[in-house]
Amino acid sequence: MVEFLYPYSFLLLVFLVLFFKKSAEFNLNPKIIANKQSLRFKKYILALAYICLVVALARPVTDKKEINTHMNIKKVALALDISRSMLASDVYPNRLTFAKHKMEQFIDKFNGEIAIMAFSNTAFLISPYTSDKDTLKYLLNNIDTSYITSTGTDFENLINTAKKMGYTDLVVFSDGGDVKKLDTKGINLYVLLIGNKPSPIKLKNGELLSQNGKIVMVGINKDILKFAKFGRVATNSDSDIKSLISQNFAKVENNKKVVVYKELFIYPLALAVVLLFMGFFSLPKKLLPVVLLFTIQAKAGMLDWYYLDKAKEAYNQGNYQKSYEMYSKFNNDEAKFNAADSLYKMKKYKQALKLYSEIKDKKLKEKSLYNQGNCYAKMGKIDEAIKSYEESLKINPNDKDAKYNLELLKKHKKNNKNDKNKKQNQQNKKKNSKKQDKQNKNNQNNQNKSQKNSENKNKKNDKQQNNHKQNKVENKPKQTQQKKNNTNQKNKSQNQKQNIKVQPIQIKPQNSTQIFNKIKSQTLMVPLSKGESKNEW
Repeated sequence: MVEFLYPYSFLLLVFLVLFFKKSAEFNLNPKIIANKQSLRFKKYILALAYICLVVALARPVTDKKEINTHMNIKKVALALDISRSMLASDVYPNRLTFAKHKMEQFIDKFNGEIAIMAFSNTAFLISPYTSDKDTLKYLLNNIDTSYITSTGTDFENLINTAKKMGYTDLVVFSDGGDVKKLDTKGINLYVLLIGNKPSPIKLKNGELLSQNGKIVMVGINKDILKFAKFGRVATNSDSDIKSLISQNFAKVENNKKVVVYKELFIYPLALAVVLLFMGFFSLPKKLLPVVLLFTIQAKAGMLDWYYLDKAKEAYNQGNYQKSYEMYSKFNNDEAKFNAADSLYKMKKYKQALKLYSEIKDKKLKEKSLYNQGNCYAKMGKIDEAIKSYEESLKINPNDKDAKYNLELLKKHKKNNKNDKNKKQNQQNKKKNSKKQDKQNKNNQNNQNKSQKNSENKNKKNDKQQNNHKQNKVENKPKQTQQKKNNTNQKNKSQNQKQNIKVQPIQIKPQNSTQIFNKIKSQTLMVPLSKGESKNEW
């Protein structure tokens, strides 16, 4: 059923009375009408165009309905420790980068407004409260080691600064510090400790920080946890972030009904444009079919934004199948890129890889190569993934995510190669040991058999000597035959010894599939529709 959001707009139709009223001093100027047709016909065309404009202004809609939404209006501030100790490398690649990663996880999973602070012995604001996650991630990723100009970590200064700014919930990402007393009245403190063991600090020039000729080792200090409402050591998974949000920020603060509908104003508006064109201009009759065809195509093109917006909405709601189907209707590189993103989200890496490889647009090439690397990595094809990341870095050498993934895969490849060589050496050693044991056993058996045959031969000879002493002449042919038999038996023993073969032991190779859960995933939706989503893990 069609409804109108602004039905009072139809009051504008009163002006049509003035348009056709005989007494109205209103006439179309023939000079503006490049046509020999009657002015009366032109008036009807323009009147119909006016009606279409009024209908479009009244905003016709269909499928109007109300849905309940749960809005979380919770606000929280995130504080990043940028003291020099955060350059320790006990977590990969260092504590500072790892802390940024955990903060990005929090930004992705938190529904509400977030502010970002940075601190060492002083604290300062990076971003005020905002729900724009893309902006927050951009500002966070651009905090580098050049910000680190001082030593020490002053949590008291951080708490006081947060109170002055009106923050009531503060999540701190730090390796801790020596805290004996801390006034947290009026503020809820949550802490995620970054690091796990004492580690040296690597400076910009590649040297390790030393003092009095000794390398400085920095660990983590858990004193701050005594003042925290929630505190634990950060892990490689996102379980700590999930626990932090579910236990402290999961309350729904506001329920609201939202009206949703499908807009139809574009149809009368497009018709009005065509009628206005016909009312003020004239074309040869031969060109009329061309104009109509152009009008139909223009109408379809004007509706592209609607379908693109629906595709983007489906993607944000997690309905990746619907998003893929809608983006697949458009035959351009931007739509292909977004369709491939939807396939990637559905873990259909082979199909996504095919779409990424078809993209020719230079602006999207670097992002496409990056996402191809992600697909290969998820499929366990390390060499292809490394090649894709390297090609991506040739276009954009400053892509930190591509560098991170490339180093991660090279490290995995090196470790896998070392483990494989180690297993192969162990298998070869075991194989040679078994072969040697079997050979020794065969030699021992042959030796025992030869010794037994020799003893039997001696006993038989002694017996024959005693029996043949009385009749030497008679037993001489028998002795000759006995010698021949002994010779045959000896040859047979040697032949059996030569026919012994050592069967090799076959070692089957061990197959293992590596799953890279640490791969950084950039699913960069290009701005075909409203908004764009960037940089997700």
